[in-house]
Amino acid sequence: MSQTPEPSVNDIPDNELLGRAVRDFRPIKRGDGGIYRFVAVMNRFGLGSTYAQQLCCRFGTDPYEKVHRS
Repeated sequence: MSQTPEPSVNDIPDNELLGRAVRDFRPIKRGDGGIYRFVAVMNRFGLGSTYAQQLCCRFGTDPYEKVHRS
C-alpha cells in the first residue's frame, strides 16, 4: 500500500502566500477608524511606502482602502 505524501507549506507557491498576507486585512465598513492598507502592509513586511503601495497593486488591492489594524 503506497502512502500519499503529507501536505506541506512547501506545496504553496511563495507568490500565493504573499498575496494572502496582503489581502488578509479586513476593510472598514463605516466610520473613520482604521489605517490605509499600504500602511498595514508596510508594518507587516517592514517596507517603505512606495514598495508597500506597489505590493498592494500587485495583488489587486487598493493601497488607500481603509482596513482594520492588525
